[in-house]
Amino acid sequence: MKQLRLLMASAALALVTTTVHAGDLVRGVRGKISAGDLSSGIAAVEDYKLEAGIDEEYLNAVGWLARGAELLRRPDLAELYVAELHREIPVEKEEYLTPYGAAIEVEAKLIAAREGRGSAIRHLDGALARARDTSLRSRISKNINMLSLEGQPAPPIGTTDFIGTAPPSLASLKGKPVLLFLWANWCGDCKAQSASLTRVWEKYRDRGLKIIAPTRYYGSVDEKDATPAEEKEQVAKIWKESYPGLDGVPVVIDTETMVRYGASASPSFVLIDRKGIVRLYTPTRLSESELSRQIGQVLAD
Repeated sequence: MKQLRLLMASAALALVTTTVHAGDLVRGVRGKISAGDLSSGIAAVEDYKLEAGIDEEYLNAVGWLARGAELLRRPDLAELYVAELHREIPVEKEEYLTPYGAAIEVEAKLIAAREGRGSAIRHLDGALARARDTSLRSRISKNINMLSLEGQPAPPIGTTDFIGTAPPSLASLKGKPVLLFLWANWCGDCKAQSASLTRVWEKYRDRGLKIIAPTRYYGSVDEKDATPAEEKEQVAKIWKESYPGLDGVPVVIDTETMVRYGASASPSFVLIDRKGIVRLYTPTRLSESELSRQIGQVLAD
């Protein structure tokens, strides 16, 4: 009987460990942060470290603790978690891109609060110059853009690779408001935006609104490696099936455009006025009412 109880206990422990390694730690920490319960998230991460040590799951969770501490106005704790991430991930590594990026992002926010926007931008510019991975460069650019892009001339977009209608350059669209819808073919939130974006386009297209939909090659289709030709076919298929009301909107495929506009979160929106100035930069979904309001303001100028 005693041996049976020991076997059952070992099996239960194995099940718990397997569950934690499947990603429950990060999900749990994110849930606690969303509820404003940073202390419980910290306790869970400490317990995990004692049991499993420092691994990818742990470092991802520490990245979320850093973000949560900054969000919940605990800069002292945020600085501690950023410092830990820098110690454990001193240079960019493919397997640790998410927590490595979190350290850069949170540190920039702390610098902005302490020293001002200019210092934060210089910090991010340095990180961008060192970054190699496309997703990391996009994430850093997103943070730079959130601090500085609105009110500035819109950076040019690529126009050589596309599906559907040939895309115009932004320079050629001066005098018309332009909405950039930065998306990914696998992105569920992008597809969820399709109906409202279609209604907005139908509402404002006769008043001169232009929409361009940049995306990029991610190197895979359905989680399998894919050539650019195979992925381009997938992009065309998804655009036709999931965005039928946007037929005729140019779809640009250009990595540097996505990096330059910081499309690490998709969808992302960039609204450009008639003078070519960015009036709105939002790396997240937008409600139809808010998108309409922003476009209405640009058209009223």
